[in-house]
Amino acid sequence: MAAALLVLAACKPAPKPARPAAAGPETRATVITIETVLQPGNRALTHTIAIAGDHARSGDELDRWRLFDLKKNEVTFVDDVAKTYRTVPLAALLATRRAADAQPLAAGYPRAQVSPTKNVRTLQGVPATQLVVRLGGYQRQLWIGAHPLIPQNLFALMEAGRPPTTNVEAVMRAVDEAFVNVHGFPLAEHAELPYGKQRMTVDKSVVKIEQRNVPAGWLNVRPDYKDVTPRPTAPAARRPPAS
Repeated sequence: MAAALLVLAACKPAPKPARPAAAGPETRATVITIETVLQPGNRALTHTIAIAGDHARSGDELDRWRLFDLKKNEVTFVDDVAKTYRTVPLAALLATRRAADAQPLAAGYPRAQVSPTKNVRTLQGVPATQLVVRLGGYQRQLWIGAHPLIPQNLFALMEAGRPPTTNVEAVMRAVDEAFVNVHGFPLAEHAELPYGKQRMTVDKSVVKIEQRNVPAGWLNVRPDYKDVTPRPTAPAARRPPAS
């Protein structure tokens, strides 16, 4: 069941196209174009990830999106509907995820297994090594490569800041731990799951890595948004000892 939820999440309808950006300042960025093909149905989706300076953002997140700070190792969660944002450091993200992963599993739920292999492919001009995830009949293959234009901590930060994949997140304990320690980016992926008499598959591949201008505001939080980051409360002042 958990494996089916993972594939169904990957097969959700494509988000509405992003609204055209208003004219304004631009910044030079590395833009990664990723194509996803879903079967059955042969549906093809394309989105981009832009990286400029220390910031990165994925174009498949619209009204509620994440801004990744690759230098500070922080994720800012932006809500364009509420016009708010909150920033969470990597350590806090990992603590939350590990707490979810540590929850006991009900009987009958297996844990996903992740294993690196010695298989190597050349993708986008760099060697990529295979990482395989298995959970029952579900299998996901990732080809991880260290491309010079993609920060090596981008994928790990994206995984640490992602919302839970299933309502039994603890099945993914080993996978979560492996992904947040990856140094590189998945340049190709293949996931499949037998589903009745059919086989559901998701194929993702980086089809282009280029440098071009993007709207500068796309990689920054609007200055009129409210910061709702929880602040640590100051310890209560000690009462002076009784005379």
